[in-house]
Amino acid sequence: MIEKIVNPKELREWEGKIELYWIYTSGKAGDEFFKKLKEDKFIASKCKKCGRTFFPPRIYCEYDFSDTEFVEISGEGYVRAFTVARLDGDENPMEEPEIYAIIDMDGTDGCLIHLLGEVKPEDVYIGMKVKPVLKDKSEREGMITDILYFKPS
Repeated sequence: MIEKIVNPKELREWEGKIELYWIYTSGKAGDEFFKKLKEDKFIASKCKKCGRTFFPPRIYCEYDFSDTEFVEISGEGYVRAFTVARLDGDENPMEEPEIYAIIDMDGTDGCLIHLLGEVKPEDVYIGMKVKPVLKDKSEREGMITDILYFKPS
């Protein structure tokens, strides 16, 4: 006999929480990006067929599924959009506001969301050129937090 369930509530269900454990991996392209970041280098990936340059890097082109190759980029870019946070996570006023920006990376079709530093909120503008400020080499861990912030260039 074939049974057709139309109402999802008729499926098996249970009360409470399901404990899930996972480990997030950045994959081959992400791993290479973080290794290079520890060496003061920024990389993207370029499609061997259409020439699009992706940041963050990818192992294949999302437009034509062709292989990509890693290419070095400057790590500099410009502000596409930004917001100023004046409250912390608990909604308490911050001593100093934080500026978060979408940064279009030079020479790529990609962007990164990160903090801006060494600039006042009233001085930030769309199109402002910025460059990364990295942790001291001895303190880098191969994580996005190795980029402390971006500052005006």
